[in-house]
Amino acid sequence: MTPLDIKKLKKLAESKVVVGDNKKKIRVTSFTVTCAYLLSCAVKAEQPNCERVPFIFSVDCRARLDPPIPGTYFGNSVVSLLVIAKREELLGEEAFFKSVLGISEELNRIEGDVLNGADRWMPKIQSVMSERPRLFSVAGSPRFEVYDVDFGWGRPKKVDVTSVDKTGAFSLSETRDHSGGIQIGLALTKSQMEAFSTVFAQGLESLE
Repeated sequence: MTPLDIKKLKKLAESKVVVGDNKKKIRVTSFTVTCAYLLSCAVKAEQPNCERVPFIFSVDCRARLDPPIPGTYFGNSVVSLLVIAKREELLGEEAFFKSVLGISEELNRIEGDVLNGADRWMPKIQSVMSERPRLFSVAGSPRFEVYDVDFGWGRPKKVDVTSVDKTGAFSLSETRDHSGGIQIGLALTKSQMEAFSTVFAQGLESLE
């Protein structure tokens, strides 16, 4: 996904998506619009056989704790957030906007108190998983700088997260040329990949 694609998706989301009772316009991030767009494309391509579609993504808690943990902290300070959408909503024309809204609302919910409701996290996830839905999730991050890793024989030419073949997650990383774009990885059946590629490309081409 190129920087221009991301910019257009942000503009589109900010023009239509509002959060809360006061109908406040949202400020979206590259991560939010990328995940929302991928989710909307994947659901249309895969046509999952479930009424509710769960999407799980991880959030860095270091700066959100009180007091915040320094960026040099070496340890696990990550929380998983769960967004649940109706299948019909993600198959419709408003799929991208519904996805952006769900992700944004979860991020807004943890601002100021990232550990609020921690005792209910796992029961909520387990309740959804008991329905045996198709679980969508994210692996990696554009901030991991995987293309800067050098074990002594130079920077990698291509990085893939092979676990997505089993988990069904989207993998995200920065692009090798550091252009500001996002490299996306996913593993689907041939027919699903063809459908996904078509929906993905047509959606981006339609952006102004």
